[in-house]
Amino acid sequence: MISLFWLVSLGLVVTAGAGTVVAYEICRRYVLGKDAGLRAVGASAWRQSWKQATVVGLLAVPVAALGIVTLSYLPTLGLAEVLVPLLVVGLFLLLLVFWCLPLVARFTNPTWRQVRNGLTLGLTTPSLTFLLAIALVLGGVALWNVPIAVLVVPGVILVWWCYLLERFFVARGYVLPEPEEAEV
Repeated sequence: MISLFWLVSLGLVVTAGAGTVVAYEICRRYVLGKDAGLRAVGASAWRQSWKQATVVGLLAVPVAALGIVTLSYLPTLGLAEVLVPLLVVGLFLLLLVFWCLPLVARFTNPTWRQVRNGLTLGLTTPSLTFLLAIALVLGGVALWNVPIAVLVVPGVILVWWCYLLERFFVARGYVLPEPEEAEV
């Protein structure tokens, strides 16, 4: 018999991608200064992209499992033997969560194209991807040393990343810049 813990855990894993897309869309609205109800924006983002976001989010599950298995070999093989596979797994997870899922929230494409575009953008802009990796490592260190920071650090990183992505999309011509409000 499946316990309640495993059912809740499975539910969280399945909805993680869609939840991340909703969080990204809410942060994007905040960064752009668009005034809309939090519930309305979240519900709209959920309705528009839950299928694609769930598929992309579930792509991260086997990759994360591979990372956990690789990490389990750390005591027997040593850090030198597992460092490269762990870095590859970490990079792939970073690309899926911070490049592919925002594309699902921002653009309308087939799922395979969203994943391809996210991986391509993440790999062809190493400066942004490296900057994000540094922010995530610093955020992880902050969370490790001050666990209560879990209430602030993920949101700060997400808002900062949304700001950088919106500037990136406008600079590359993927989206038009938001018109400035006329002052009266």
